[in-house]
Amino acid sequence: MKYSQFNSIVFIDNLIYLYNSFVQKFIVIDPILKDLLESAIIEGVDGLEEIHPDFYSYLISEGFLVPNDTDEVEKVKKIVEYVDNNVDSFLLTINPTMNCNFKCWYCYESHIKKSSFSEEMIANVGKFIEKTVQKPEMKHFNLAFFGGEPLLYFERDVTPVIKKLQKECKENLVDYSVSFTTNGFLINDYFINFFKSYQIVPALQITLDGYGKQHDKVRFVSKTKGSYVEIVNNMKLLINNGFYVQLRINYTKENIEDAYKIANDFDDISKEIKKDYLLVDLHRVWQDSGNEDVPKIVKKNIDYFLSKGIPVRHNSPDNVAKSCYADKRNSAVINYNGDIYKCTARDFTKENRAGFINDQGDLIWENNYLERRMDIKFKNKPCLTCRLMPICNGGCSQHAMEALEDGGRGEYCIYDGDDNLKDDVVVSKIEEIIGSLELNEV
Repeated sequence: MKYSQFNSIVFIDNLIYLYNSFVQKFIVIDPILKDLLESAIIEGVDGLEEIHPDFYSYLISEGFLVPNDTDEVEKVKKIVEYVDNNVDSFLLTINPTMNCNFKCWYCYESHIKKSSFSEEMIANVGKFIEKTVQKPEMKHFNLAFFGGEPLLYFERDVTPVIKKLQKECKENLVDYSVSFTTNGFLINDYFINFFKSYQIVPALQITLDGYGKQHDKVRFVSKTKGSYVEIVNNMKLLINNGFYVQLRINYTKENIEDAYKIANDFDDISKEIKKDYLLVDLHRVWQDSGNEDVPKIVKKNIDYFLSKGIPVRHNSPDNVAKSCYADKRNSAVINYNGDIYKCTARDFTKENRAGFINDQGDLIWENNYLERRMDIKFKNKPCLTCRLMPICNGGCSQHAMEALEDGGRGEYCIYDGDDNLKDDVVVSKIEEIIGSLELNEV
């Protein structure tokens, strides 16, 4: 047997954890077992069988030790091949507009006033949906709306596409789902009643920029009117009506201290509803840095949300088994003007576009873009020897293309090869597992 490439040993609150990123399991070991294991790694792990046969057998059964002839990297590649090239589902993201009712300081997008879907583009998207769901292998179609703010012209530009989706999927016996990435300010009874009338339950990602006044400094209607109260009330309206809400908290070193207080604003919602329909997802604003105490403060926030019965996710990568939508062959982003992309985390400019949708509803990928992207993931050599490969794999295919294609920086590590940063990822994965167990006990 051999010690798995994907093992890590980390310390949390004076306890020693052994974690494997392929099986995504951990065990707590005492210092004596840690010393035995580290000696065995050097001298040969099979020696453990004589010294501590129970420990040796347990490590094998849980995947921390693997047969000598196991190609662990190949196992990861097979998962990627299966997940990313799956053809029985399609994720179509639409930007019905690049206009927005807010101007957040960190937004990377260029807001374009008066940008919206034309009737021609709505028809072209409808043709694409029709052709896609008629494929015999198609089982599920997920329609997502992004932007800009996708609810700005909801009735005019969004509802016709949803109606077309439902009609075609019902006729072809294909499951379907609808989701939105929205600031949540424009949620209203019309939105709720539309989906109820069509018996569709959408999922929504809605962002808060901290608690109360901190949020209102970033997302405001005017100098005297913020948006925090309205957005929180709209989220409660959604989850009380059985709509799933992923509450993304964009935090900085300034707003993280009080972010936990957001949980208190959901005290009037039952724990059962919060557990089933609400997920808090914490993300640090990428332009923000500094303050070494931030990770500790984030941990306190997470613990508080969990104590209130609210599930939490925080910077916990799972880029292989749950790869980014943009890594998948059957995914595309259609901009309001017909340009197509794979990723929503870049500005939607002509220079960045990967192709276009034509009048027949076909996606035309320019410069062999789709195949280049699907072939890029295992071109980054540092990933092939990394202990985090099964959950990180170099980030997403967007990272890999920008680094490894002409003009890029070359081989890379999204953690800069820093073992301390990699340990932080392991700690976050362990805490996520513990948090989910604790939540199930509430």
